[in-house]
Amino acid sequence: MCFITPDLSSLIEHRLTFSSIFEELPIRIHTSALASACLSMLSAAKPPTTLQLYAAQSATTLPPPHSSLPPDFAQLDLGLPSAQTRNLEQVVEGLDNYRTEENNVAYLTRQIAREKAKADAYATGRKEENTRRVAQGLPPLPEEDISRLFKIPPEPSRLESMLLLGQIDASAKNLEEATSAGLVRIYASQAPS
Repeated sequence: MCFITPDLSSLIEHRLTFSSIFEELPIRIHTSALASACLSMLSAAKPPTTLQLYAAQSATTLPPPHSSLPPDFAQLDLGLPSAQTRNLEQVVEGLDNYRTEENNVAYLTRQIAREKAKADAYATGRKEENTRRVAQGLPPLPEEDISRLFKIPPEPSRLESMLLLGQIDASAKNLEEATSAGLVRIYASQAPS
């Protein structure tokens, strides 16, 4: 005896089966960069370690009793590659160049301010002199072109500073990319506290 519930009867009526109920949907799985790096490291073919080579050799010949396994420290290598060192040197060199350029701009700005102060003092003194002469009934002194008397340099360009900042930014981004894997290794090698 088979009991058909109302839900089951509607399934039979509409000819729904397990294969027609479900629809296959494409799924994309995104993992973090750290998980992807770990998976690719695990799946990559590794050269045999010293221990594996020794085990393979000992299977064919027995070693003398006084020999020992040489240590394998490859997994503990946390040294900085030369690319990271070069990127760090570029950042430091860029910062030094930027500091030098900013000092040059500051010097030129002070020089301009000094020349402008001299020109303003001359113009103020000339106006006071003319006011005194007019008060005494004498003719005022002729107006002189201050730009001929005082050579005021143009404002310094900030283009070089902006270019140096761009170089520092690019070097810092390269350094960040190059050191991320090394920092993960260093963090992973530390004992939990």
